[in-house]
Amino acid sequence: MLARSPGSSPDPFPRPLLVSVDLRAGRVFVTGELDRRSAHHLLDALAALSLTDRPTWTVDGAGISFCDAGGLRVLARARLLAAGRGRTLRVAGLRPFLASLVELAGLGSLLPEAPDRGQSAPASSRRCGTMS
Repeated sequence: MLARSPGSSPDPFPRPLLVSVDLRAGRVFVTGELDRRSAHHLLDALAALSLTDRPTWTVDGAGISFCDAGGLRVLARARLLAAGRGRTLRVAGLRPFLASLVELAGLGSLLPEAPDRGQSAPASSRRCGTMS
């Protein structure tokens, strides 16, 4: 499972994953490719947030240009890490292609509530490929 922004071609020079942490705000900024080789750095940053008293941890993913199954797996593990510490994890600023992928992976609870998200039918009630 790979996600690149629509219209993008394979990048011969992949962007490394850059992670920075704002301990006071409880926010992690992620830029680059969130893949199986680099996604563990996101978990390391969130582990640093576990030392703070922030009730909500936010991953700012506006700079994520690519995500594979390994990146999604780390987001799921990050949610468990936060819950295990009594915290809430949110992922904000994702590009539409990645927000859709996160929802399809069953991690939609990490996304902020968008005005139109609350109005749509739950994924379990949607039908694909049926004809009436």
